[in-house]
Amino acid sequence: MNPQDILNNPQLQKNISPDKLKLLIELASNNSANASNPQAMAESLKNASESVKNQGVDFSSAERDLIIEVLKQSMPPQEQKRVDLLMQMMKNMRK
Repeated sequence: MNPQDILNNPQLQKNISPDKLKLLIELASNNSANASNPQAMAESLKNASESVKNQGVDFSSAERDLIIEVLKQSMPPQEQKRVDLLMQMMKNMRK
């Protein structure tokens, strides 16, 4: 996750609170090495989600989907498809 992707994305700026954006930027700075690997990105997001919950912050489903879409923008098309497949699998497991 590239912090610049967060700072420069108008959808994130418009749809996520400033406090959550600040937290996302911190997480992005700590996890930028995982941006090109979908499995590592998924694990990083899981860990980040747990960390965020421990801080009492909760992202809505729409916010999470938007964040994933921003992350995918920096990936090649094949990797984007893999992320989509992983996300679909995760949604199916929650049902």
